[in-house]
Amino acid sequence: MEVSTISLEHTNRFNRLILDYVNGDGKLDDFYGFKHELGNYPNQIAARKQFPIHRELLSDSLLKQYKTIGGAKDSVLKNIESLREDSTFTVTTGHQLNIFTGPLYFIYKILHTIKLADELNAAYQDFHFVPIYWMNSEDHDLDEVGQFNVFGHKYVWETDQTGATGRMDPKSLEEFCDKLDEVFSNNPAVLQLVNVFREAYSKSPTLAVATRKFVNELFGKYGLVIMDSDDASLKKPFLEFFKHDVFDSRPFELVRSANLKLDELGYHHQVNPREINCFYLADGIRNRIVRTDKGFHVLHTEFRFTEDELKSELETHPENFSPNVVLRPLFQEFILPNLTYVGGAGELSYWLQYKDYFHQMKVSFPMLSLRNHFLLIDENTGKRLAELKLLPEDLFHSVEELVKEHVFELSDSEVELNTELDLLSQLYDKLKEKANEIDGSLISSIEAEQTRMEKGIEQWKSRFTRALKNQNEVSVNRIRKLHKKLFPNGYLQERHDNFLAMYAQNPTSFIDDLYQAIDPLKTECRVGIF
Repeated sequence: MEVSTISLEHTNRFNRLILDYVNGDGKLDDFYGFKHELGNYPNQIAARKQFPIHRELLSDSLLKQYKTIGGAKDSVLKNIESLREDSTFTVTTGHQLNIFTGPLYFIYKILHTIKLADELNAAYQDFHFVPIYWMNSEDHDLDEVGQFNVFGHKYVWETDQTGATGRMDPKSLEEFCDKLDEVFSNNPAVLQLVNVFREAYSKSPTLAVATRKFVNELFGKYGLVIMDSDDASLKKPFLEFFKHDVFDSRPFELVRSANLKLDELGYHHQVNPREINCFYLADGIRNRIVRTDKGFHVLHTEFRFTEDELKSELETHPENFSPNVVLRPLFQEFILPNLTYVGGAGELSYWLQYKDYFHQMKVSFPMLSLRNHFLLIDENTGKRLAELKLLPEDLFHSVEELVKEHVFELSDSEVELNTELDLLSQLYDKLKEKANEIDGSLISSIEAEQTRMEKGIEQWKSRFTRALKNQNEVSVNRIRKLHKKLFPNGYLQERHDNFLAMYAQNPTSFIDDLYQAIDPLKTECRVGIF
């Protein structure tokens, strides 16, 4: 894969908070700990050692989780067992259980995390670093989880199941495998991968188990450890933090304070905390807990608790409580011997709201690594771009800007009418001078006429541009088609397209090529021609 880079600023797709973070703007120093640089890992390790780590509990829980898919691969098992050692630490990414992996960036996040762990293992050989994929199996956003796009066609999982997606029965997803068999009927390697999905969905009791199966098939050889947060044994030691949230609203107060500071600096904050950042989790439901005059209520259910009853429920059934986007990162860093969280711009935006909250709750705050972002261009599309004299960075403009620049470049005619506008201005300046000598009240009428004429010239500029587009209709249509392919529906490709269409073009090395193309210590957007 041939890789080039584009600055994040040039893409016009990243918010100012993230741009200032990666550029090291001093205004944000109070919102994170160590900047994500290779040389800061010894400092981060020393900081993480100041907090307790439940190593035996973690390893035992992971081994139990892997029994649901018949055990861990040797490379994964080695990493799980190493977590018992004081010299082992993790780098982590998290994501929902998107069916068939969902959009491309699911793949990018995981490979970035794996590559980062590998580079750390090479750089600091006195320690061991394990890549973790934290499955957000308790998420209940089925609209986001239950769809994927291949070759412009959207596949949507129609199911009446509710509650945590990780607990849903995935067997009906097998019908998509039959459809994908038709789409890739001439590609045996892709059909083999579709069978991996079929095996996972048809023979797994839950979506969480199915996701572990196919992610393990895709990335197990790299030693990726897949972790399910929906685990009573892991939630039990976190009880005190659940109580701080439900009964004292401490996360609400601390995150809201950070939000006000970000607002004062002119940034938009990503997440608004709730007074209670906990859901009640049971079969078919994952609903918010709210405080009432008489105690607590699980919204849209019959579940009601007094304070004593809710405390008892927490202590006897911690598995019935599920953290939201505010509480989940705290849970993750409490459980893992983690050094770095790998995420996209939206994720890191809300992590930047949490540093003081973590500090007050006495939980280690990780370094934040912005995952690599990619625009992938197949070889044939790359040739068409070259024929149109377009560079990859040009594609991040809107399609209308791209078309306009292209037709102007091809035209021998000068469309800009600045010279004509200057001549018009000079003419009316002379008319106003003459009017001032004769009757000053005429000046306002002359200025109104001047404004009308300037608008007329601007309209002629638009007509000239349309005429040039018509003259270059073939190349304009090619540009529109290419832009639509690489930025479907105006979205970044990585947030829309599934990886299967690209995997199909080079099944033997697509994932390995992506792994090689990732640079986990750099933040530029990467363009890969494959």
